[in-house]
Amino acid sequence: MRLAMFLLSGCYCAAQSVSFGVVGGGRSTDDINFAAVSESKRYIIGPMIDIGMPFGFGIEFDALYSREGFRAGNSTPLATTNINSHSNVWQLPIVVKQSLPFPVVKPFVEVGYAPRFMNGSIDTSGSFLATPTQRQSFNMHDSTDWAASHGVVFGGGVRLHAGRLRLMPEVRYTHWNNMPILIHFPDGPTVESAQDQVDVLIGVGWKIAGR
Repeated sequence: MRLAMFLLSGCYCAAQSVSFGVVGGGRSTDDINFAAVSESKRYIIGPMIDIGMPFGFGIEFDALYSREGFRAGNSTPLATTNINSHSNVWQLPIVVKQSLPFPVVKPFVEVGYAPRFMNGSIDTSGSFLATPTQRQSFNMHDSTDWAASHGVVFGGGVRLHAGRLRLMPEVRYTHWNNMPILIHFPDGPTVESAQDQVDVLIGVGWKIAGR
């Protein structure tokens, strides 16, 4: 967070333009593997700061929120287990952009870094064979703080200008360094997070300073 504030203050001093706004869209890839049924919401939304720099460069800071969830289960002669989980997800990408010098529509490419944080709850229920003739049921509810992830970001899109209004549709790819959700069922499937993510986004900003 201190690094982000340092970069933001430094970029602001050298900025040719500064825009505040919101970015939103949807994920086009699955966030969980086939062993689980996804209950995630595909939307993603959050605030944005877009800073225009000299020579067609720019820097964008986002704070993107989404909801992730899944349900999975496994059954053997000895035990049956069902899991239902829902989490709040925050992604905080910082991307550097390079735009082509066209007058109105400016294509751009971007590369950057994104940390991701997930927390929520997980409900586990089922039964197991307590004795040869009796099954014992169980129910558990726990809070979860999944392991933080770090991603490398690549993307591209176009920037449209209309007065102080800025529109920036884009496609963004993120590869995550780990799988925060990794659950092994005994004698059954493995539930794991996807490490590759593709989002279709549009940013809407309002220029508050600069040319």
